[in-house]
This record gives sequence, structure tokens and C-alpha cells, in this order.
Amino acid sequence: MSNKETFFNDITEGYKAKGEFITLGAGMYGEETVTNAFVNIPLKTLNRHGLIAGATGTGKTKTLQVLAENLSEKGIPVLLMDVKGDLSGIAKPSPGHAKIDERHAKIGLSFEAKGFPIEILTISEQNGTRLRATVSEFGPVLLSRILDLSEAQSGIVAILFKYCDDKKLPLLDLKDFKKIL
Repeated sequence: MSNKETFFNDITEGYKAKGEFITLGAGMYGEETVTNAFVNIPLKTLNRHGLIAGATGTGKTKTLQVLAENLSEKGIPVLLMDVKGDLSGIAKPSPGHAKIDERHAKIGLSFEAKGFPIEILTISEQNGTRLRATVSEFGPVLLSRILDLSEAQSGIVAILFKYCDDKKLPLLDLKDFKKIL
């Protein structure tokens, strides 16, 4: 048996799922996609939270997109924090592309362009359902990051939050925050 055949067997046996599952793609042997060597994840192994991390260009966004689409097809709601807006495109069907067809043929999966239900929530003036949050709900760390504060400024914000917390003073909006300053 060749190394590639061994690899194929290892992938198909290692990612064989009992019960319902989603398929992320196919195994790669070196630089080559191995057709029908599906990488499957059993639904029962997916818990409420997950982290996908990696360097730029390693497929994090595509992995999240595939996960969200597959889970949506199974009727499982997904909450994604998409600060850059890279994933909002899953709402519309792909217009198709030769590269997509080629990639799916290599994987051994059929491709059907379709849109998925999404709801965009925002805390800014951008498009989407506007969320309201109080300054205290942001907390000192997130507020400092949003305002791009220096370390010294962040320290002052932390002290203000502690002061308001100790004195039971509400921090509902930026007017309250300015008043305390």
C-alpha cells in the first residue's frame, strides 16, 4: 500500500462519524487534495463555544463559513463575531466560479450555491439591528480598546469604573462617563 493510500485510509477511518455530522472538506496529502478523504465532525462533539486561530491566510474565515453554513443546514443557530464583515457574504448565493467547481471536484463534494439566514447586529451606525449597551456593560477593558486608549488612559478608565462600582453610580452612557471624569 502506498503512503497516499495509507493516508486516505487513516483520514477516512479517523474521521468516520457515528450519527449526524458535518463535512469540513478533504484531507491534504502534501500539496494535493485527496478526493473523498472527507474530514467529518460529529455534531455531538460540537459544544457551545469554539475558537479557530491561525496565521493570516491559513483558512480561518473559510473554516468559519463552512462550519456556519453546515450547522445552519442542520437547523443549529450560530453566533459569529465578525468584526471585519468577512462572513456576511453567506447571506447570498455565490454567483459561482470555476475555482469553486474545481475545488469541490477535487474534494469529492457537490456544490450548490445558496444563501443562508443571517441577522447582523451592530453597536455602531452601520447597517444592521442596532444593539444598545450601557458603558458599564462594556467594562473598562473593552471600552479602552474601542477608544484605542494608551496604557495610562486605560488605567484611569479602570479606576473610574471601580469608583462608580464602589459608589453604586450608574454608567449608562458617555454623558455619565464624562460627568465622572
